[in-house]
Amino acid sequence: MELAVRLLKSRRGAGLVDVIATILILGTTGAIFATVFPASFSCSAQARQYKLATAIAQRKMEQLRASEYESLTQPLLLAAGLIDNTSTGPPYSFTSVDSLSDQLPQGAGSLSVADVATDQRRVTVTVSWLAKTGQTRSIELTTLFADRRTRQGS
Repeated sequence: MELAVRLLKSRRGAGLVDVIATILILGTTGAIFATVFPASFSCSAQARQYKLATAIAQRKMEQLRASEYESLTQPLLLAAGLIDNTSTGPPYSFTSVDSLSDQLPQGAGSLSVADVATDQRRVTVTVSWLAKTGQTRSIELTTLFADRRTRQGS
């Protein structure tokens, strides 16, 4: 019986040590997660902005692909509602027409059209915004448009 009493007395201290070790492990784990979560939220928000900017640029490119080669001029782009009415020369803005400032922080969109050959034009769509870090971020898509009209005398 005396042996059982000694065993019980020796086990009481072990419970306190276990509790202290558990609290220490949980505190360390909590501190690690507390530093990781804000960084992961920031990365997630940045990824969402990149995804949205890419979708906006792709949508603008698809709108342009639906147009004819000869309509890639300022008056015809303006008439089709693809650029802002304040755009007079390349690069043309589409910030207001697509409400980019409502979708991205200080969002802005531009579109440039350049002749690269007698029957080819390079179109570049750029979407930029201000990230939470204060840096300007941007997405740029470029494609070539070919004149598919039949040529006379060939």
